[in-house]
Amino acid sequence: MVQAVNSKTLTSRLALFFTAISVVIGAIIFALVIGVLRWSEDRVGERRISIDRDAAIERFLDGEQGAIQVDKLTVAYNDLSKVPVPYQEFLHNKENFVGEVGDYLEPLSHMVYKGSYIDRGVKKPIVLLTLIDAVEFGAYELFWAGFLILGLVCLLMVTFGTLLHRLSKHLIQPLNELSYQLENKSGDVKSSFTINEQAAQEFQLLTKYLNTYRSDLDKTLKREQAFARYASHELRTPLTIVTGATKLLSKQEVTDFQSRQLVRIGDATNQMITMVDALLSIIRYEKSVDSAPLRSFDKDEMMDILALNSQHAISKNNRVCLEFISEPQVRATPAVMNMLIGNLLRNAYAATQDGQVNVSVHSNQIEIRDNGSGLSKGNSEGHGLGLMIVEDLCQRYQWTFNLSDNDNGCTATIKLSDSVT
Repeated sequence: MVQAVNSKTLTSRLALFFTAISVVIGAIIFALVIGVLRWSEDRVGERRISIDRDAAIERFLDGEQGAIQVDKLTVAYNDLSKVPVPYQEFLHNKENFVGEVGDYLEPLSHMVYKGSYIDRGVKKPIVLLTLIDAVEFGAYELFWAGFLILGLVCLLMVTFGTLLHRLSKHLIQPLNELSYQLENKSGDVKSSFTINEQAAQEFQLLTKYLNTYRSDLDKTLKREQAFARYASHELRTPLTIVTGATKLLSKQEVTDFQSRQLVRIGDATNQMITMVDALLSIIRYEKSVDSAPLRSFDKDEMMDILALNSQHAISKNNRVCLEFISEPQVRATPAVMNMLIGNLLRNAYAATQDGQVNVSVHSNQIEIRDNGSGLSKGNSEGHGLGLMIVEDLCQRYQWTFNLSDNDNGCTATIKLSDSVT
């Protein structure tokens, strides 16, 4: 599983990354310096032994034979049998040779040269052994040279690492501050986002626009709430008058036609009152769905919803089959449940002609199936508030709404995520 990366740990990750790169670069520099140092020592040794060779040849030409001490470090031979045995194996079957023999920790570490010179028309061999350790760096000097190099590299690593950490922290800190404010002050629309005045211009601009968007969003929400609140309250007065007038008219002697019209007026008025109550409940709990109390959606409430929408089923000669398995736990008010399920029932009735609408209620979902033409031929926008509004209401309560085709029509499903957990 890939571990998530955030800006709060990015500074440490950058520091570790560049520290690793610094260690690798330091090791490479150390190896290069030591390698170049050893290479330069060998080249100096080769040049020195070449000078000693010329001096030894002059002395051999003057009559000296066998082994001669050129100086305190170099011995020359013109007789291979006089060369010390440990070095003869390096010269066997070699016409010319120059190089360091042995390790600098061993006593055999010498610069060895083999060549030849002409003495009175006769070609003779010449071998020189130089105690190169006397002029080269020893283990002690190499240790301190390496220690000095590593110390300088580590000092540079610490210096640049500290500067990098401070620079990255200075660049990322404003982002961390904004992230913290977004996380902890998301519900406080009155407070503004703040940032250090020394932050980069891009962060200053980001903070400015965040405050602008928050202010615009707050104003939009207030306008929406005020409109819904005032509209809902203003609708209550005429609805109350219509309800009262309908009841008064129903008490008088009326014809069958007038009685049916009064029933229709009463049903429409009740439906409108339910819609207004639903809008008010949404406004009341829209800031926090969790503030609404958790309650049981029982069978009697479901039967009331079916009864309120029965006129639509009768007009289409439809039958309703209710399968109530268990009571779900919801936070939506009865008015909201009536508006949601009633809208889906009316959609099902409209899509079904002389058929059956099946309603099943479970602890975690409500399902409505019709025998209509399905989504391919039906109207996916719905009726009344429309399925778009149904989806919006479901999102407010963190429910999942799905509309799909079945074998005989269409199935509308509301998955209730706020059931008892």
